[in-house]
Amino acid sequence: MSSPLTIRVEITGQHRSGIAAKSQKPYCMFDGYVHLPNNPYPDKASFYATSVAEVPQAGMYECDVVLSVKDGRMSVEVDPRQGRRMSQQPKPAAVAAAG
Repeated sequence: MSSPLTIRVEITGQHRSGIAAKSQKPYCMFDGYVHLPNNPYPDKASFYATSVAEVPQAGMYECDVVLSVKDGRMSVEVDPRQGRRMSQQPKPAAVAAAG
């Protein structure tokens, strides 16, 4: 049996919400930075939430990577709402540089 795959996601606390044009259903998207293996810089990504109340607090999270096959194609998903907040939070860049 293989061990679960995890990835670090830094949530910014920024989000936007509205009503979807086609379905007329409310939505909420929140921003974060995904720390990919073998990549020195994190990549910005957006994540879905059903409401602002579901947006995680700003900070670093360890998230499970869910691999599946949908319609015959490989799918990779990460949901920071299900992530584990890391106890050791990174210092802001300005503090780390002065440090």
